[in-house]
Amino acid sequence: MKGADILSVLNFSAFRPEPDDPSAVWRRRFPGERTVLLSLSRSSASWRGVQRNGKLGEGDTMAGELKDILSERSFQIKELSDHGWCSVSLNTRYVISLEANLSRRPGSEEIIKTNPRSVLGARYERGKRYAVTHNPETNSSILLACDEEHIRKVETTLREPGLQIGRICCGTYILLRHALAQTNVTKSGEKPTSFFYVVCCQGSVCALVQDNDRWTELRSRTDVYEGAPGPILELLTPFKARLPQEADIVLICDNPIPQLPESLSALFDGKKVADLTQPDLFWNLLAQN
Repeated sequence: MKGADILSVLNFSAFRPEPDDPSAVWRRRFPGERTVLLSLSRSSASWRGVQRNGKLGEGDTMAGELKDILSERSFQIKELSDHGWCSVSLNTRYVISLEANLSRRPGSEEIIKTNPRSVLGARYERGKRYAVTHNPETNSSILLACDEEHIRKVETTLREPGLQIGRICCGTYILLRHALAQTNVTKSGEKPTSFFYVVCCQGSVCALVQDNDRWTELRSRTDVYEGAPGPILELLTPFKARLPQEADIVLICDNPIPQLPESLSALFDGKKVADLTQPDLFWNLLAQN
């Protein structure tokens, strides 16, 4: 055994995950090191630094194509990280769908990342990367499918200025999972719950109907809006006639959208809107998970 190996055991570094190990949470992979978080849409990019103590640092937003943004701001972005490591949220070129009867073999939510065919069966498509969330009460599942070609293009573009990608994720999917976890707590025999989830992230929108614990309808689109809530409301209007009467609205956004909670309540005849959006919530979810 080499001296470096002994030292790594003594200071516990041997028990830490590798920086490029996507199975470990972000905060454990870079102890005492600065990293950077990126959120990319079709026409803009946002970024935030994560400081050595794990707290969020400075950041910025810029409109344009990713390649053009990096040609102008890559030095500033890379300076937020000690060794160029970044976590990337993609907000375009993905599909979120509602599926039934997917395989629920033990660990299937992790297995799908490395062997998606074993979970999806005939639904599997080449050229896609997948993630899945199962409804614990029914046979339905939320399936995320990202375009592999787009992911590889982003990876190549980011590596050119020296950024190292430690994780690729989807911001809308992360926010949806967070909203589900916050509202569907262990009920211990309590009556089933009904909600209408509305998720907005970097121009993309996802809407999910939960009727007495059952996921009954999901609609997801990318590149919907650029600030004003009008396009969001237009996308959601068809749900007006189909929502369960007792369903409250749960809203969660990467950034607050002015007047959106009030507009949702007016559109859905005065339904209560629980707005889970908080300053830096989205960035903290990327940094902690």
